Amino acid sequence: MAGCGSSAAPEDPHPAILAAAHEGRHSEAAAMAAAWEQHALRHHGPDSAEAVHWLEVRADLARLAGDFGRSCELWLSAASARLGAGEPEDGRDVVAAVDRAHHCWEQLGDGDTARSLASRLAALRHRVPGPRPGAVEALERRIETLGAVGAN
Repeated sequence: MAGCGSSAAPEDPHPAILAAAHEGRHSEAAAMAAAWEQHALRHHGPDSAEAVHWLEVRADLARLAGDFGRSCELWLSAASARLGAGEPEDGRDVVAAVDRAHHCWEQLGDGDTARSLASRLAALRHRVPGPRPGAVEALERRIETLGAVGAN
């Protein structure tokens, strides 16, 4: 990471990461974001806004790569981290993270992956229903369709 050891502010890595993702270099984009997340963890701590930001960047990169299971998992982690840091359940960023996790989960064609994430998503969706009516009910219907045991 250029600039990490210098006193000058590092160059914004977001454009390079996004360019790599849009060019189909998803592994490279994910590796760059993971490196910045590690930097944020070391310098600001696991509950820091910086670390959560990079977790969310990685979640979005997974979505761009078509890895909806990984994206859902990372969005769930981001929502949990925000809640753990004391953000309110109706806070904009918390709701957005749960909504994005739910959206990615809905995109999963793999029933096993959907079932494996169902209980964690259901717990957060019940805690953070969001402003759109019917989100909890839609989740419960799909869980029932999947036959996910213990998801409620």
